Amino acid sequence: MQTIRIRNRAVGKKKRIADALVFVLLLAFCCVILYPFMIAVTMSLKTTKEAALNPIGLPETLLLSNYSDAFLSMNFMSVFGNSVFLTIFSLIGIIVCSGIASYVIAWSDKKKLYNLLYLFFISGIMIPFHTTLVPLTKLMKNLGLLNSLPGMVLFYIGRNMPMAIFLYTGFVRGVSREILEAGRIDGANVWQLYWKVLFPIMVPITSTIIVLDAMNIWNDFLFPRIVLTSKANRTITLAQFFFKTENMNRWNLAFAAYVLTITPIIVFYFLFQRNIVSGVAAGAVKG
Repeated sequence: MQTIRIRNRAVGKKKRIADALVFVLLLAFCCVILYPFMIAVTMSLKTTKEAALNPIGLPETLLLSNYSDAFLSMNFMSVFGNSVFLTIFSLIGIIVCSGIASYVIAWSDKKKLYNLLYLFFISGIMIPFHTTLVPLTKLMKNLGLLNSLPGMVLFYIGRNMPMAIFLYTGFVRGVSREILEAGRIDGANVWQLYWKVLFPIMVPITSTIIVLDAMNIWNDFLFPRIVLTSKANRTITLAQFFFKTENMNRWNLAFAAYVLTITPIIVFYFLFQRNIVSGVAAGAVKG
């Protein structure tokens, strides 16, 4: 009996040591992740001279006027509105088109045809985006969609549909077909089955797709830099880029612009971050 107690104490001690090591490693990892953000915040509160002479130290005084100066110089409300427009309407298109396509692919009786269509969509995940830049730009030019926010919405819908269909299809295949049959018996048509029966069940995976694609669209810089040439159509990332270029020697204002740019998407992420892991796991495991 005494031997068992000693053994249990030894096991408990090893577990506490292991937990402490894991805690220390996670704490160090968090510090590494948060350090650049801390530098950005402190730099944004300094004077121009202080930012140049002491970039990593704490500010002597909190110069909150940097944010108002950056806000006005960037024309923040305009570029913020452009980014919100692109993000919201792109997400609506992605959710509607991908959800309906996945519903048909997962529950259709024509398995061979729709499995082939599913593979066609999924192949879009494997094609590197940068290899499509030139043909996409030429296509948008031929369609008259260059320097157009609606054109960018169509682009984002097409670019993000493959992953959304992959997640949606995996999720829908895990839903019992008895739900579909019960809806048909009650007289529901195809659209009613989707919007009133299936779509409410798809809320977890839909939340995941919204978070992942919203971050992707909001932070996109490369394609808007190529397509959106006029100042009126600039997104928040483009405005921050040009603002930094115009204020190369004023690092305090540049970092204030950085903080203004990333704050909305960080807030959005923390509001919905619980849905990411659960939704991705549901879409992958059930598929």
